[in-house]
Amino acid sequence: LAGVQGARAADAKAASSSESTRPPKNLKLVGDHWTPWDPPQATADSYTIVKGDNFWDLSGKWLGNSYLWPQVWDQNRYVLDSHWIYPGDPLMVPAKPNVVPPEGPPPSAEQPPPPQQPEDNAAATAAAPPVEAPRPAAAPKPAMIQLADAHDLYCSGWIEPKHDPAALVIAGAELEKVGNATQDVLYLNQGRNQGVNAGNEYLSVRPDHKVVHPRTSEKLGVFVQRIGHLRVLCAQDDTAIAVVLSACEDVRVGDELLPWKDMQGPAMEKLPAVDRCMQPSGLAQGYVVDGGSDRLHAAGAGHVVNSDIGAAAGIRPGSILTIYSDNGDLPRKVLGEGVVLTVDGDTSAVKIVQSAREVHPGDRVEVLQQ
Repeated sequence: LAGVQGARAADAKAASSSESTRPPKNLKLVGDHWTPWDPPQATADSYTIVKGDNFWDLSGKWLGNSYLWPQVWDQNRYVLDSHWIYPGDPLMVPAKPNVVPPEGPPPSAEQPPPPQQPEDNAAATAAAPPVEAPRPAAAPKPAMIQLADAHDLYCSGWIEPKHDPAALVIAGAELEKVGNATQDVLYLNQGRNQGVNAGNEYLSVRPDHKVVHPRTSEKLGVFVQRIGHLRVLCAQDDTAIAVVLSACEDVRVGDELLPWKDMQGPAMEKLPAVDRCMQPSGLAQGYVVDGGSDRLHAAGAGHVVNSDIGAAAGIRPGSILTIYSDNGDLPRKVLGEGVVLTVDGDTSAVKIVQSAREVHPGDRVEVLQQ
């Protein structure tokens, strides 16, 4: 059985990464020929080795360069020693390498070469279509300043001229303690028969104190404080079990429950600066009438107070108010600025966003920006 040496003796070193090896001895009959390898099944595209073949010559024939013989071997790795290939074994023929010439690839048949420039530049300029100037990139939108967070919105309160107690209240608690907080379990006094179902969410509120106008002594109503956020876990016929999702302060038995509503915090691109020299805007004016749940007698930036400017003044959540105090015949004292969080009938909840001096109930407010 004639094994065929896989590379010419003169180029044996170039044709393999190792020195010349001895012929394999473990020959076996595969089909109609003997070979030491485990050749794959021949296909219509494979080449059958004949006596006298070697990777060097086949590479020159198939790839146009004998020095590319490793590519032939790489396609036929069942041959464990490149020096020895056997007549009758099949070989996969590698594709010819795509060599790009130094001057670059030739133009594609699908992409015809660009037309030659006419000799008459003036004619070329006249014939050429006008080039549209690139559009300038859109200016990035300025970042919005968030003027209130969840605590400002959901832990503030409003003034009700006449408070009507809610029918749904907290009737008890799983743990025996004075107040309840986040993750505590509570019992409600209504259930499925009253429309309370698992998954319903409620705002717990508490009438906190009476509000009297600091300048006119008029009774404005009752300050109602937002307390917490509850979700019903399960409901029975006339009772339900709920869990506290969040709380501003202790949630207590007797607190009233209202349907939960998400609130959107006001935001703007730029907050007007506090200007002591600013002239009155000529828009609606009113007073700071209450210091909120803490009944603040002196408030500053970050505190939420209540004013007697309401819907009739055309304000909305996000409106900006100037806070000031009268100064007799002298210019008014500009104390700061506030943003309207909620509008509740004839009153509003206002967060002080900038302050130059303390703000007290009885100080003035004026609509700066509706």
